[in-house]
Amino acid sequence: MKQALGLIIGLLVGATGALMFSRSLPAKEDSPEEQLEIVQQDLKQAQRKIQILQAQSGNEGPRGVKDGVRDIMQDIREGKDVSLDDVFSTIKPWMRQMAPLFDRMREINQEDWADNMTGEWSRKYDLSDSEQKQLREWFLQKNKEKAAAFSQVVNSDTSGFVDFVQATEYDWRDTQGIDEVMEGMLEGDELTEFREQRAKEGAERVQSEANRGLARLDEMVELDEAQQDQAFGILARGAEGYEVGAFDYDGMGADQSALDRQSRDAAIRNILRPEQQAEFDARREARRAEAEAEMRRVGLTLPKNWDLLEGDSF
Repeated sequence: MKQALGLIIGLLVGATGALMFSRSLPAKEDSPEEQLEIVQQDLKQAQRKIQILQAQSGNEGPRGVKDGVRDIMQDIREGKDVSLDDVFSTIKPWMRQMAPLFDRMREINQEDWADNMTGEWSRKYDLSDSEQKQLREWFLQKNKEKAAAFSQVVNSDTSGFVDFVQATEYDWRDTQGIDEVMEGMLEGDELTEFREQRAKEGAERVQSEANRGLARLDEMVELDEAQQDQAFGILARGAEGYEVGAFDYDGMGADQSALDRQSRDAAIRNILRPEQQAEFDARREARRAEAEAEMRRVGLTLPKNWDLLEGDSF
């Protein structure tokens, strides 16, 4: 979707397949893989019991994922609109049923992630054993919050495919809030180094996003030098992680408030000349039409809030 849409679909299908089939080789004793196999066996036994009870009662039960998939495939064959939101809604019941497996996998993965992050930060700042333990607990809690957000999306009847993608993204936000924890452990030169490093990382992230957006915009409408300065300031204010007063770039102007995506795009459009605005609108429409055509090739339509998956692009 855009370029990333095919990859996202592939990841979704691949993840589903990976969860439905166990590995062909036997897992090592007491390994995470063996624990996953035990969970899968328990789930299969429960499913068999449910099937037996349904057969005894003469009731095949409510419509399930297979029925939903069958309906979607029929709609595609008939040329009806089917969006990725429809696909996601169809597999939600299956994902809810597989919640025990998801939880077990999360517990295993979150411990590995917490250990890796704790090891990296403790080596960098020479943390004591007690400080490492505190930091590890922070990472574990952060991962639990991430898992809760994912569960909320899966269990919501109104969430869509874009919500699902956003709930599974991992990036720099996963360390948001850690500054207060680390600053309580460090002092002197180490504390100064930590603050400077975090500020530098934030500034570079905002600048990088603004530069990417500026290159894309200039390719669309050919900005003059004054417009480039204005556009960069606007794009910086609309970048993820931008904080008022934390960054000082050329072209920021008197108003340095943060901008959401809609406000950012409106501000960008206001600095363009009429002919540039027309070209800007036409290029965006063409890009959406291209994405829609790409989806039509597999019989699908774009999900709601599709533009939010564009990230910093136009």
